[in-house]
Amino acid sequence: MKKHLITGLKVLVFLSLGLFLVWFALRGIDAKQQEDAKTAFRNANYSWVILSVALGILSHVSRAARWRLMLETLGYKPKLSNTFFAVMIGYMANYAPIPRLGEASRCGILTRYEKIPFTESFGSVIAERLIDVICLFVVFVITFFVQFDKINGLAHEYVINPMTLKFAFIGVHPFLTALALFICIAGFVLFLKMRNKAGTGIISKILRILSGFFEGLKTVKNIKKPGLFIGHTIFIWLMYYVSMHVCFYALAETSHLGFSEGICVFALGTLGVVFTPGGLGAYHVIVQKVLLLFAISAPIAFAFPWIVWSASFVLIIVLGLVSLILLPLLNKDYASSAPNAS
Repeated sequence: MKKHLITGLKVLVFLSLGLFLVWFALRGIDAKQQEDAKTAFRNANYSWVILSVALGILSHVSRAARWRLMLETLGYKPKLSNTFFAVMIGYMANYAPIPRLGEASRCGILTRYEKIPFTESFGSVIAERLIDVICLFVVFVITFFVQFDKINGLAHEYVINPMTLKFAFIGVHPFLTALALFICIAGFVLFLKMRNKAGTGIISKILRILSGFFEGLKTVKNIKKPGLFIGHTIFIWLMYYVSMHVCFYALAETSHLGFSEGICVFALGTLGVVFTPGGLGAYHVIVQKVLLLFAISAPIAFAFPWIVWSASFVLIIVLGLVSLILLPLLNKDYASSAPNAS
């Protein structure tokens, strides 16, 4: 009874959070924009949106399977259902305005239900994120080739200028930057020399935690099925793009847009998802500006990102809540059956 009560409270908290975030994003929209958006939503062909949701599910399942491959290199074989539930709960937690809450949540779930050390699974998630950064870079390279004239100005506004400001301190304080870099390198070398030394003190515990983290980072190098891993990676990002592109057909005004326009919307829109919780606000603004460059009317340019984002938001919230409910129900015996490291 107590477990069901706790699960119910979790569901209520996350549902309330999701509703609050939607209200927070909508509160700054004027009456005319709201009416334009309502009209676009009413006239949309939702069969394409449903297809987008289905493709999104496939990408999430593939991500869970890829993560499972990474964890197998550490000697663990978690159930695919548990990695999928963890991924979906992590995605849902990422809508909260707390940096990297989703990554911590999904690793905590596998620590509880699969007995996988948090530091090792978190290291594998960081490795996964590094792979995603590389994939996003490839997407941007493709975009620059096919839409340089369109993306150049927006890339400066949303990528180059913010990054220049963020790292401006390097030019202002080169000595402090060099000193910080030296300390980091020296600390890493010291860690490599001391990581295998036994002990019970606080320093030894910190070293063991860091060691677990770096073991997780090495999962990509030790993948046993590299072909399958690469296949999942390509499939994940392909589904990300296609699930967005099919939404063009949901509105008559965007149905003529092709790959060159789609990759531009996808590349810059992804930045909004990366830099804000769940892409809330930033995704809509960026995609709207990109669509305006392609002569899409302001009301449609405003409505389209809401259709795409809302489909993804509903999918993640629903699957996240279902995952919260099913995890304890399908893992009643996790304490006795969870695998140990080999």
